[in-house]
Amino acid sequence: MFNFFKKALTKYLPFFKSKEKTEDFLLKAIQQIDFDSFQSSIHYKIIDKTFFITALTHRSFIKVKKDFQAIGLISNERLEFLGDAVLDLIVAEYLYKNFPLNEEGDLTKFRSILVNKKFLAERAKVINLQKYLLASFTALKSIEDGYDTILSDAYEALIGAIFLDSGYDAVKEFLNKEIFNKLDVKWLNHFDENHKSKFLEYIQAHTDYIPEYRVIKEEGPEHNKLFTVEVFVNNRSLGSGKGKSKKQAEQEAAKNALNHLDVIEKMGLKKKK
Repeated sequence: MFNFFKKALTKYLPFFKSKEKTEDFLLKAIQQIDFDSFQSSIHYKIIDKTFFITALTHRSFIKVKKDFQAIGLISNERLEFLGDAVLDLIVAEYLYKNFPLNEEGDLTKFRSILVNKKFLAERAKVINLQKYLLASFTALKSIEDGYDTILSDAYEALIGAIFLDSGYDAVKEFLNKEIFNKLDVKWLNHFDENHKSKFLEYIQAHTDYIPEYRVIKEEGPEHNKLFTVEVFVNNRSLGSGKGKSKKQAEQEAAKNALNHLDVIEKMGLKKKK
């Protein structure tokens, strides 16, 4: 197994250099990935393991050993970019073919749910993706603390790896097993947590204003920030929320605002006739 990875690194990483300590550390880390278990977990037979080594490599792992960059190991960010595009297309194609009675607005809403970071992180947990990640201790701890971005990004990178390894149809088969087999309108509506959209619709229907979201506080290190956001209507605060990302905090702020719609009339924000 050790010799396989050494040959693979030499063949597929063009900037591989002879740095014994770095090489040994890296190969030992990669050897910890149980590919038999990983293949079983994702229900996919891997052809080229190097794509998946990249997909499982979080940028924090490279920062721990900066020499990894010198030997050509890269993080999963580029694969995440590719996987995001492939996922978007396959989801759009599936919804178009399987929901013929739904309007464009419904399909757009359904797609936003299926490519949402929180949803993808949940799908990543189902296949135990966190178990196989190459990441720093701090990054892995942040996953345990509920930070979804690392897992959702890795899930998109996994999609990118399958696409490069076997092509478009293989990704469709993977997503069909992991996501599409469960889909129906009721199931999608269950995951519809677009509070911002609901709040915007209400405000536009009942006032002459539009909501404005402002970040009022940022806490924590760069890889594990906590944002506090307030939503304002006509410069008046109607709700606040916290989240691991600005979007998540905005959703929480909108959700809280929706629970206090009675204040709009009291504040004199009702639409003028």
